[in-house]
Amino acid sequence: MGIVKDKKILSVEEMMAAEDIQYAEVEAFGGIVRIGSIDAGQMIEFVESNEGPGKRTAGLRLIIKSLVDGEGSRIGKDEHLQLWMRRSQKTCNRIVEEILKLNGLDKDAAKAAAGNA
Repeated sequence: MGIVKDKKILSVEEMMAAEDIQYAEVEAFGGIVRIGSIDAGQMIEFVESNEGPGKRTAGLRLIIKSLVDGEGSRIGKDEHLQLWMRRSQKTCNRIVEEILKLNGLDKDAAKAAAGNA
């Protein structure tokens, strides 16, 4: 480990131990939907699922993976997919867009991917 202009250079172990989940809130359904960023592996899974038969539900599955409670615990479950399929497409697209932005995709990429909610 070294110091560069008063900034500590982290070791791989320190990077992997650091908490890096970010949170956002989306107004929907008459309240607040709280979302948390997902890890790189989950984002890869989302992107890859947009290329096959799972494309139809990729956005909804992303919502489910991103839902968190007030303490940041994941609350989405795979069995919620059928419930989400009965929600407003417009609302789901807006939530997906916020999830994608939270995970570092720019607005245009977020809008393009959100079209698959």
